[in-house]
Amino acid sequence: MSKVYPIGILGCGDYLRWEHGHIKSSKRVRVKSLFDPAAERAAHYGEFFGAEAVASSDAMMDDDEIGIVLIFTPPWVRKDLVLRAVETGKHIITVKPLAPTLAEATAMVRAVGSKVNCAVFYRRTGNAQIETLKRIFESGEIGRLALYREDWLHHYPTWNKWATDPAKNGGPFMDAMVHNLNIARYLIGAEPKACAFFSDNHAQRLACNDTESMKVDFEGGAAAHLFITWAADLEIFDATKNEREHIDIWYMITDQGWYVTLDGKNVKASREGQIKTWPLDRMHGSPYDLFVEALEAGAPQPCGLVDAWKDIAILDATSRHKGRTVPLDLTPPV
Repeated sequence: MSKVYPIGILGCGDYLRWEHGHIKSSKRVRVKSLFDPAAERAAHYGEFFGAEAVASSDAMMDDDEIGIVLIFTPPWVRKDLVLRAVETGKHIITVKPLAPTLAEATAMVRAVGSKVNCAVFYRRTGNAQIETLKRIFESGEIGRLALYREDWLHHYPTWNKWATDPAKNGGPFMDAMVHNLNIARYLIGAEPKACAFFSDNHAQRLACNDTESMKVDFEGGAAAHLFITWAADLEIFDATKNEREHIDIWYMITDQGWYVTLDGKNVKASREGQIKTWPLDRMHGSPYDLFVEALEAGAPQPCGLVDAWKDIAILDATSRHKGRTVPLDLTPPV
């Protein structure tokens, strides 16, 4: 029988609201304790998981039975928790963006090193659409990915006071479009070599600009064109939660001229009247199961700490030179 790992969860907000079903259904992890500064939230999920709501993060970190911690906190309070987890020898699962600044992301990479295993969850984590696209592009059947294009439109966050604060969360690209930067890098499969970044404010009065875009050039000639705006007052379904209207315009083009989109539950490619379709691959476990499998096999995590660090490094390099194409040096810190 496969080992089941007792885990602790730090942060019981929106991300746990989305993830609690995957965690409970996992065959490889079992929640032992939870902590949130809002004790009622930890108590609520404690009842759901049959776990203990503890009084502090230290109570969880000092529990030798817990081998994995899920750090589901806002990015601006994450660094010290990651360093504490390393100190107590606990493996880590956290979420994007890794940090609000490159300095904090670098500190985490250096602290973790090879001491513990760390994964950063993104929109692509456990995503059958992305994994199917990756397999298709790697097969060479329709050529390699040459152009990745994605535009996101959605209302700015209203459910907390930190999401629009650049010092705490980095702005709309760091908060949301970092998902698509990570997807583009994963699907193209080459190192980014240069990037241009643009930031504007059109309609909102926020602590950050409401619209950002960037073009990333990759070794081998591929490029990603990424855009996000919080300018439009789209529908908010629940003002207390991350429930808002999203408009996603997403397509890809290969170096053989195939136009690739998602068609319901299939990937669709078209060229000169030809059409190819592929059903989505079936994922063989939850992201938490796959984390444990990689941990036990000594294999790289699907998105590890250094991979997430590269997203922060790209945004840091380009945001300091808005409107200019700048070369990228993504040599990981040691």
